Order: sequence, then structure tokens, then C-alpha cells
Amino acid sequence: MHTIYIIKFLINSFYTYFLKLVSITASSKMNSPKVNMSIQAAKKVNGLADPTKPFSSFMKYNKNDLEVTMHFIKAPAMTTFLKDKLYSMIKDNMMEAYKKCPWGWDGKKKRAELFHKDARYILVRHSSDNSLAAFVHFRFDIENLIEVLYLYELQIEKNVRGKGLGRYLMTLLETMAFHYKMKRIVLTVLKSDVNVVKFYFSLQYEIESYSPEDAFYYILSKKKKTLELTKNK
Repeated sequence: MHTIYIIKFLINSFYTYFLKLVSITASSKMNSPKVNMSIQAAKKVNGLADPTKPFSSFMKYNKNDLEVTMHFIKAPAMTTFLKDKLYSMIKDNMMEAYKKCPWGWDGKKKRAELFHKDARYILVRHSSDNSLAAFVHFRFDIENLIEVLYLYELQIEKNVRGKGLGRYLMTLLETMAFHYKMKRIVLTVLKSDVNVVKFYFSLQYEIESYSPEDAFYYILSKKKKTLELTKNK
């Protein structure tokens, strides 16, 4: 019995030491000058009143029988009515897919993510009646110790899909990200959503090195600009 207690003590001691070592290593990395520069870079862009301003002439889309305009807004500036509209769209588009994966659907958690103080949005509205056609939720953040533009949501109404809007919005996002010197555009996509995965692969997104192989999702990223933003009439 005495031997068993000694073994247990040694195992627990080693585990405690290992956790401390991991914590110290992580803390050391986060406090490195390079990471601090990345944090400041993301913080600077987050502080902009409107990061889409340099691209104002591209904040519209008129093609394939679809005419929409785009507007930037930060989550804290949203009205309750607008928040409900955004939540309703993502619920209609994604709830069933979430229910079929280990994440499950948690409305309260999703709302907290959508309307976090750092959430940034591009709202897409029909030019005819100003109704919501799509939205992009993104943040300038730190991912894997570098500054990135993290795409949280690209949600498009079912009746306006297949008209090139998704690709245009990704082109706008890519142009903005690399304009502000972000090192990556990063996003997470469900493996079960095959068409969406194919869409991002077609835009030259790649599976990140730290994306878990046995997970039900991919972490995808893009390291350089390949899409060209062009005006459409």
C-alpha cells in the first residue's frame, strides 16, 4: 500500500509540475515582444470607427439580378431590433447543422458571441426596401499568437444565394484584412457542411496546421491576398 501511495504522489507531483511548466511557457510566449506587437496591431484596427471606410466605393453589389448595399456597424451600436434580425437569420441558417454536431444549439451562448463588444459587422441590405439580405461577423484578434481577421459568420438569406454575393463579401473582407496588415484570415467551418467547405477551398483557404484532425470542424486560413476587389455597376 505504501508503494502505491508513493506512486500516486509522484504522478500527482509530475502532473502539477507539467501544468505549471505549460502555464509558464504560454505566459512567456504571450509576453514576448513579437506577440505584444501583434496584440497592439489588432487593438489599433479594432479602435477604428469604421475599418471599411477606405473601401466605401465597393460597399455595394449589383449583379445577377441582385442589388444590395453594405454598411459597417459595431455590435455595441446595434438596436435590439437589429440584433433580433441577425439572430433570426443565423438560427434559420445554422440551428439544424449545430444540433447534429457536438456543439449543439445554445441560443444564449450564440447571442453572447454575436453581440460581444469586439464583434464587427458588415450588414448587407436590399436596395429596394432596406431589408436584410446577408451579414458578415468578424473581429480583429489574436489567433495562435499572431494578428488575424477572424471570420465568425458569413450568413446569406437562402433566396439570394448563388448570385456571387458570398464571393464578393469574402473578397471585400480579404482586401480589408491585408490592407490592415493582418497575418491571416481565419475561420471555422463544419466538415459536414460540404458545399461551404468547397466554397472556401475554391477561394484558396487551407486547413491550418493546428486544426484538430479528428474534430468535426476545420480551422481554415488564408495567408495572402489572391482575390481582386472590382467595382460592379
